[in-house]
Amino acid sequence: MPFWFGACSKSNTDVTPSASSIQGSWLIGGYTIDPAYDILGTGTKTNDLLLLYKQLLGQDFVDCFKATTLTFSADGKVIGSTTAKCTSIGASPVGSAATWTLTGTKLTIKDGTDVTTYDVSLSGTTLKLSETVTADFDNDNKNDTGTLSFVLTKA
Repeated sequence: MPFWFGACSKSNTDVTPSASSIQGSWLIGGYTIDPAYDILGTGTKTNDLLLLYKQLLGQDFVDCFKATTLTFSADGKVIGSTTAKCTSIGASPVGSAATWTLTGTKLTIKDGTDVTTYDVSLSGTTLKLSETVTADFDNDNKNDTGTLSFVLTKA
């Protein structure tokens, strides 16, 4: 299951991102979907995708995910740092040759043949990387559209 990110609305505290404001290390703090869906089939809608990961992959995966640091270097590389727990469960946020570019408010990450472009929202020390995805999120055999967002905080 990929770690990658997903459009978010801007608030009055958001600033236009620059490459220098993205550069540095960011700790993954959350993974959400908007609108909320009944992803687990319990009758309760949620925005928190980490609940799904916990149910499907276990608490160790969630702990690994939240302990992951992404570093966006000035030379355009993305480096993912994880804990020993992540290594023991075979989880890795990015490949060793991943790169990033920022064009306006769009951040593109290339990892091998995978290319994902995210909408960027930056407010203080919080960075959101978002993308709109169509899939059957609530298992009703109908496609839904949702905005997946990774929420990162400056490390």
